Parts: sequence; structure tokens; C-alpha cells
Amino acid sequence: MSDSQNSNKLILPVFALIAAIAGLFASIYYFDDEDEIKYTTLKLYPSPKAISGFELTNQNNEKITENSFADEWTLIFFGYTHCPDVCPTTLTELQKTFKLLKSEKKPKVLFVSVDPERDNPELLKNYITFFNEDFNAATSDEDNIHKIATQIGVAYYIADHEKGDLNYIVDHTAAIFLINPQKKLHGIFSSPHEANAIATDLDKLLSAES
Repeated sequence: MSDSQNSNKLILPVFALIAAIAGLFASIYYFDDEDEIKYTTLKLYPSPKAISGFELTNQNNEKITENSFADEWTLIFFGYTHCPDVCPTTLTELQKTFKLLKSEKKPKVLFVSVDPERDNPELLKNYITFFNEDFNAATSDEDNIHKIATQIGVAYYIADHEKGDLNYIVDHTAAIFLINPQKKLHGIFSSPHEANAIATDLDKLLSAES
């Protein structure tokens, strides 16, 4: 086994531990525990944070910037189409969530691929429409992905691989993030995700904000 393979096996568990600790730290220090409305799984940021300065391309070759979030609630999940477990499981739960929502005006869903080497718009379209034709999927170059991921608080790690080798894994944050109609990071649904809990919390939020 090469030193590179040994290094990757070490880095991924360390990455997972760091992500878990970061999530725990955030839940203790950065989320408002004094909300008038009590949510099951949704955690709200006490001071919603504006995100800007990025440009993605969705499955229809349309540009997505911070202005795409204006006037609507948006759920964002980061992953990649070759993901063997977390991504399809999460998108399935989001599809179930949409069937359970009672609110007339449902939030948008945006799946952001952190794997532009393999995920082009055509592949993203085939992938995301399997779950829901109304969901959006987008990616960009590494610089733009890093910009939006960093601002939202998403960590990801692409395993070292040779150029042209498409058989590699990507580790990434598994949370679902909520953007408000003012284009600001408003809250987070930490994993594991369960459709009933997400739908209940979203209905509470959307009802209170309407």
C-alpha cells in the first residue's frame, strides 16, 4: 500500500472527527436557544449572515448567485453525484419532506456538488430529477465552490487521485442549510435527517414568517 493511500485513510477519519467537533461547537455557541418557537431539529442563527461573491451553474446551464436566493426560502445541501450513501439518503428525505409540507409556498432546494471534475450540468440534471424535478443542482470551479462553502460553513475533502482517475471519494458536511428571502444564512438542519421532523419545523417557521 502506498504512502498516499495510507495518508488518505488517516485524513478521512480525522476530517470526520473535526466536522463533528465543529458541529457540536456551533450548536453550543452559535445558535439561539431562546427561540420563541421550539424546533425539533432546526437550529437558527441568532444573526443571519449574508453570503455573496460566488457564481454557480445549475443543471439547465443557468447562473446561480446570491440574487437567486432573493424573496424565497432555500434549502442547500452540499455533496456529489457519486456519493454512495449520505447524498441519496438526504435527497430522498428532502423529497419526502416536500410531500409532507403543509405550507403553500414551499422552499426551493439546491444541491451543490463539490466535485466539479465529475459533475457537469448534464449529469446533475439526470441525478437531481430522479429525486424531484423541482429541485435544483449546481456546481462551479473550485474557487467558486470554496467561496460559497466557506461562507456557509461547509467542509469537504476530495481524496488524492491521479489525473483522469474518476474512482475517488469525497468527504463533506452532511447538514442542510437554510437561506432566508433576504439572501442570508438563517439556520441549519444537522444530520441525521428525518423528513417528518424537517417538515414540521419548516411549517412552523414558514407560518411564523408569513
